[in-house]
Amino acid sequence: MPTIHFLREQLDVDCPAGVILRDVALDAGVELYGLKGKLGNCGGCGQCSTCFVAVAGQDEATCLTPRTAPEQRFLKKRPLNWRLACQAVIRDSLVVVTRPQAGWPGGDEALAAAVSTMPVNAMPSTQDSPHQDSAQEDDDAQDDGDGGETGVETIDEMEER
Repeated sequence: MPTIHFLREQLDVDCPAGVILRDVALDAGVELYGLKGKLGNCGGCGQCSTCFVAVAGQDEATCLTPRTAPEQRFLKKRPLNWRLACQAVIRDSLVVVTRPQAGWPGGDEALAAAVSTMPVNAMPSTQDSPHQDSAQEDDDAQDDGDGGETGVETIDEMEER
């Protein structure tokens, strides 16, 4: 079972693989939002970019699912380890810094130190994650039969228009 360490709050939360990071944070009483986010968040739909966090893990490429299209759009000029909590599905243990735009003591060094003290967990299989199968089915349903294209326009394609 993955453990999420909220660095700013000094809180460890165990959660099953396949849950959304935003849900884990809010259920644990972690404050994700600054003033703007409290006033105008979209409720986890990936439309407002107010729930972004900085993340790190033993194997960063596998701790969370890859960035989604809304994340690509909203986080284009942000560090690669920043994610929208509402779009990030947990796969393995990681360290999270809430409201990274406000800064935190020690910055990246504190994040790296926290990761180095994490126990190494085994990656869950895709069968362990209830959301993994449905995500694959969604991908299959969007396939229009022309070599794997989903028919969804990328950010670059939208900007070219």
